[in-house]
Amino acid sequence: MEYLENMTAGAQQDLRMRWAAYASIGAGVIHGVAVGLHADHASLARVFMALTFAQVFWGIVAINRSQWSVVLGGFAINGTATVGWILTRTSGISFISGLEISEKPQPADTLCALLAVTAIGASLWAWRQRSVPAKETLHLNAVYLSSAVTLLALWSVTGHAHAHIQDIALTDAGLSVNADGVIVSPSTVPLSEFSTSTSTVQPPNTAEAIATKKKTLVTAPASTVVQTTVVSTTTSISHSHSLTTAQALAAASGWPRPYDPASPIDFSGIGGVTSEQAARATTLIQSSQRDLPKYAKTSTATADGYVSIGDGLTGFEHFIKYSLLSDGRVLDTTAPESLVYEVKGGVKTLVSAMFIANPGTPLTDTTLVNYAGGLMQWHVHTNLCWITVNGVPKVVGVTNAAGACLIGTLQTGGAPMVHVWITPHVCGPFAALEGNGAGVADASDAERVDLCNKDH
Repeated sequence: MEYLENMTAGAQQDLRMRWAAYASIGAGVIHGVAVGLHADHASLARVFMALTFAQVFWGIVAINRSQWSVVLGGFAINGTATVGWILTRTSGISFISGLEISEKPQPADTLCALLAVTAIGASLWAWRQRSVPAKETLHLNAVYLSSAVTLLALWSVTGHAHAHIQDIALTDAGLSVNADGVIVSPSTVPLSEFSTSTSTVQPPNTAEAIATKKKTLVTAPASTVVQTTVVSTTTSISHSHSLTTAQALAAASGWPRPYDPASPIDFSGIGGVTSEQAARATTLIQSSQRDLPKYAKTSTATADGYVSIGDGLTGFEHFIKYSLLSDGRVLDTTAPESLVYEVKGGVKTLVSAMFIANPGTPLTDTTLVNYAGGLMQWHVHTNLCWITVNGVPKVVGVTNAAGACLIGTLQTGGAPMVHVWITPHVCGPFAALEGNGAGVADASDAERVDLCNKDH
């Protein structure tokens, strides 16, 4: 009789363990689907494969076995899955490729974690209630509920390709960094390659001009025959966007963050930056603070060969020294290609330099991208319209939605550029200008590490 009673108690416990078993099997099935969704990360796919096997295997065993060793095994397997999910949603897992950056919870992974937690709780409940009679309906309820949650999770990933940050394909243009931190080209590119193409679009009528979302009033100098007109600044640019892993790690750790030249330079806590890259970035900022102030007055800049491109109406005016655009050197603080002055009430204050690589340098050049790791984002301008006044190029607007200039000519062959600020900036020492002045980069504006994120 005692033997039969023990068998009955064991059967009751096994019946309750099926809640844990089916929940674990469901979580394993979801992880199995994740293997294919993460096939682009071999190590991550292997992790999901291991979880799939462990959770499904344990579930099969737990259907008819309820020993304490089985319960402990469920704790270990499903507990690992749960802790892993928490880490990937909060801080990321640095030693697993594809999980370095925390991600927002998604329906599938959240339901998978819920099943794993259910497996843990149900196995503990089954053990504690092992001597209490159970009803067969418990078995059916476990099947129905676990199946429903699993199917809901699988449905949520139907047609969804899980996206992880991918390194952009970099290009080796043969650049190198010398001992002074200056990027040097193996050869120079003739400035003639910095070409223009003439727009054939007729100037808009007044109604069309008024209907534009954003407008800039452009007045040509008296020495030209161009009339004062309103130019649309609405632009449509087709560009492939992606972040490097270093930039994504930097963004995930709070970059960009406010910069104040009066405070010590501090990159602590920022991901995606090696000690060498941080040292280069620090030297570049310090050298800019030291060398740029000699051009505090625009008269000094013009005397040294810099000419304004006439964009002061935007609130910032760029002075460019064209002979430096093809000298084969960039990030040379003693010879910045462009000086940027903030214009307020007619007063022009030097705020930053805009360093410009040789025309023809790819935006994805390895040396440019890796110079400061996740701290820096290079950009290009592909939508500026120019006229030449007394032999000096002037910006008169940007292209319209069709990609054409309403007045002036469209510049092509733009080169990568980056700002270095010597005045405080909420978006960091390498921040781009806002709006059209930000140009385009290999990341969307919402992801770029040279623009303010939503927290700013």
